[in-house]
Amino acid sequence: MSLCAEPSNGSVQRGETLAQMTARVSTFAFDSVPYEPSFGLPKSLNSKVIPSSGELAPFYGNTIVYELDAEVIAELDEITDSLYEEFAASLCTRISPDTYHLTLHDLHSSPQLPKVAANVFTDTPRALQLVDRARIVGPIAMRCTCVFNLVNTSIVVGLLPITDEDCERLAQARALFDEITPAGLFTPHITLAYYRPDAPQELNPEKLRQLLAELSTEIDGLLVALHPGRLQLWQFASMANYWRITKVGD
Repeated sequence: MSLCAEPSNGSVQRGETLAQMTARVSTFAFDSVPYEPSFGLPKSLNSKVIPSSGELAPFYGNTIVYELDAEVIAELDEITDSLYEEFAASLCTRISPDTYHLTLHDLHSSPQLPKVAANVFTDTPRALQLVDRARIVGPIAMRCTCVFNLVNTSIVVGLLPITDEDCERLAQARALFDEITPAGLFTPHITLAYYRPDAPQELNPEKLRQLLAELSTEIDGLLVALHPGRLQLWQFASMANYWRITKVGD
């Protein structure tokens, strides 16, 4: 998942059409690596990745996600293999593929548990009710478009709905959770790796740009089905440590 601010190119609001979403995402996803001699990382990344070790740091909260099919996870893990073959020293400790997911709506998050514990606890019953309502929206068909650098924080796979109807269902399901935490523009993506602050090997922007282009060709067109029954409320204690929350009796 990604809890950092996403690029906000334009002022398209929730409810945008597929054409609008595609145009907005294209402005940053297909040419995502800055044309600079060095690759700078935001200070906020230190709250998710421990610089000295590259391990995922304690980071707490809850989120609404679509869990992925095993076949999709296997394809994504092959892409991640290529990333770590080239840039292992510049990336966080590898995330288990079992935790790959598409985030529909982030709720609460903080590197300090006391700041979110009460909200996570009190909002859980309502979040589970909203999950039930969002499942009624139905299945959503997505396709992978590229592998890109998300605001110098992580490497992600970008996705777009296949049809206008899929886009409408995605927006409808996501909007339900604004009741808990209002959200802005939505860039559907699956996080594969976070960068490591103060890494022993600095990222080379040109090499990163080339590899992302190659991997984008490999992933382009991969279909991802978002099943209603796989929409879940997750809690987390780091960007690699998640668990599913269900109602009693489920």
